[in-house]
Amino acid sequence: MAAQNGLRIGTFAGAPILVEPAFLLLAAYLVGSALLRGGVAALPDALLFVGVIFAAVLIHEFGHAGMAAALKAPSKRIVLTFFGGYVEFARQPQQGWQEIAVSAAGPGANLASWALVASLTPLLANALAPDGISVALLNALGMFGFISLLLGLFNLLPGFPLDGGHILRAALTYVMSRRSARIVTAAVGLAIAAGLVLFALAAGLWWTLFIAGLLGLAAWAELQAARQRGGDDGDETTSNA
Repeated sequence: MAAQNGLRIGTFAGAPILVEPAFLLLAAYLVGSALLRGGVAALPDALLFVGVIFAAVLIHEFGHAGMAAALKAPSKRIVLTFFGGYVEFARQPQQGWQEIAVSAAGPGANLASWALVASLTPLLANALAPDGISVALLNALGMFGFISLLLGLFNLLPGFPLDGGHILRAALTYVMSRRSARIVTAAVGLAIAAGLVLFALAAGLWWTLFIAGLLGLAAWAELQAARQRGGDDGDETTSNA
């Protein structure tokens, strides 16, 4: 079970939206790192970056929760955490295609956001006066579009615990047992994590290395659970950003 604590900032699709204290740690880390690199002058861009991440993750989770509500699968809560966010559902979607739809809706919302920004930015660039405010607005939109694209594509990778892994798992249940589908997607998740580790080491991206480690641990836990228990996942599911 996820932590019950968090700052409630509203509701969506009947579910409370909570921001865990850990998300504030992420914001503090990003702002602090920017200040250490560029001083006080870097503060506005750092705050903008935090806001863009917040918006992109929230839209992602709204996609999941909105699709689940449309399919009569209510959400218990929407949570933003240090590592992104998740939706806790009251019960699993009843059919494989429903699980695919709910899982795909999060990345789909991000990709739709990117497409909207990509379409509007040229129009705004032509319509707005070339002053500082307009430049800041266009930069913010560009950053939001890029983060949305990155978040959407990354989550479509077909390995657990990413949304693409949930999609693949649900699709595989049409041709094999759910236990076997869980094992396959967990194994793919481990392969993706290993690939990210190699990439992060080669590029010196330590934050990516950290994320890869977390993905690998989640995939390994899913693999062990599938081997030991098999069957369904229970009455509650979470969908990660």
